Amino acid sequence: MQIADFITALNPSTSSGRAAANIESTWRRKYEEAFARFADAHGARAFGLGRHALAILLKALDIQPGDKVGVCAFTCLAVVEAVRVCNAIPVYLDIDEHLCIDPQEILIQDYGTLKVVILQHTFGNPGRLDQLLAACEKIGAKTIEDCAHAPDCTWNNKKLGTFGEGAVGQGGMLTVNSSRLLAEVDRQIKRFAAPVSKRTELITACRKWLYHPFSQSRLDCYLGYQYSRLRSMLRARGTSFLKDGFPVLAGYPRQAGEMKAKEKLKQLEEWPKLKQTRLQNTAMIEEYFSNAGLSLWPKPPQANITLMRYPLRVYKKWEIVHKGGIRGLDIAGWYSSPVHPLGGKDLAKVDYKEGSCPRAEGTIERLIHLPTDESLNERKMKAMIRIITDL
Repeated sequence: MQIADFITALNPSTSSGRAAANIESTWRRKYEEAFARFADAHGARAFGLGRHALAILLKALDIQPGDKVGVCAFTCLAVVEAVRVCNAIPVYLDIDEHLCIDPQEILIQDYGTLKVVILQHTFGNPGRLDQLLAACEKIGAKTIEDCAHAPDCTWNNKKLGTFGEGAVGQGGMLTVNSSRLLAEVDRQIKRFAAPVSKRTELITACRKWLYHPFSQSRLDCYLGYQYSRLRSMLRARGTSFLKDGFPVLAGYPRQAGEMKAKEKLKQLEEWPKLKQTRLQNTAMIEEYFSNAGLSLWPKPPQANITLMRYPLRVYKKWEIVHKGGIRGLDIAGWYSSPVHPLGGKDLAKVDYKEGSCPRAEGTIERLIHLPTDESLNERKMKAMIRIITDL
C-alpha cells in the first residue's frame, strides 16, 4: 500500500465536491463490474469480509429466524457466523473424499428441511457437483456456492459460482446469477449493510503493510505454528474462545471500501500470473508425491481446478506440522475441527454435536496441506517431502 493511499483515506477532501463523496462507491463499482465479468456472473457486490457477503446473500434468499442451512462439516467459523447472524440454524453435512459435502448427506434430509445448502468448493475442488446440485433440488433446497478457494475454476467449462443462486468468497465478493436476486441483494444491503469507515480501512492497511515483510517467511510459518499449538493446548484444557451470542445483523455487513476495492482490482489483474504459478506448483507437488509413493488428491474429471492448497492424509499429522513449523515450512494442519478453529464447548455454541460427522472428524485428525502459491519452491518442496516420508 502506498503512502498516497493513506493520505487519501485520511483526507477525502483531496477530491472536490461530489466526486469526493462518491469515490468509495466509484472504486467499489469498478471492482464489482470487473469481478462480475471475471466470474461470468450476472452481477457482483463487494464487502469487507466473506462472512458479510454470505449474511446478505442468505437474507436475499429469504432466510428467516429458525430456518435451517446446510453447511459442510469441514469449514471455518466465518461461514457458520453468517448463518447464526441471520438467526438461522446450521445443519452440518459430512464430507466425502474430496473434502466437500457428500451428496448422500443431503439426500437423507426430509424435503423442505433445509432452506439453503452452502456448497463449499474446498481448496478449489467442487467434489461431485452434479450430484450435489441434483440432491439439493430433490429436497427443495436453494444453493449457494462457497468459492473462497475456487477463483476461475470450472465444471464442464462453466465457471464455479454460476451453478447455484449465487456465490460468495474471494475476499468478500458476492455474485448472483439473476437480475431478480441482484435487486434483492441491493435491497438487503440498504436494510442491513454499512460502508466501512476510512479509519477502519486505514488501520487494516497499516496492519497489512507492517505484516507484509514477514508474510510467508520462515518466521511467519514458525509463529503461525506456535499460535496454532498454543490454541490447541488451551482448547484441550476447556478454554472458550467464542463469545455467547452473535453480532446483530443490522450494521454487521460492511461494504468494501475504496482502498480494498483498489487492492482487489490489482489482484484481479495479477490473477493470470498467480494462476500459472499455482498450476505449476501443483504439478510439482504431484510429481514429488508420486515419486515418494504418496497419494494424489482425487479430482473429478469434469473439473478444471486451480488449487489453493494441496491436501494429503498422513498418520502423524501433528508431528509433521511440528517439524515443518520449527523449520519455517508452510505445512499446515487447519482445519483443526469441523468448525475451525473452534473446539470443545465452543462447538456446541454453534450447534455442532461432536461425533455427528465422523468422516470429517476422522479426516481432520490426519489431514495436512501444502501451499501452491509463489511461496513454494523446489528447495522447500524437497524439505517437506523429507519430513513427510521420514514420519
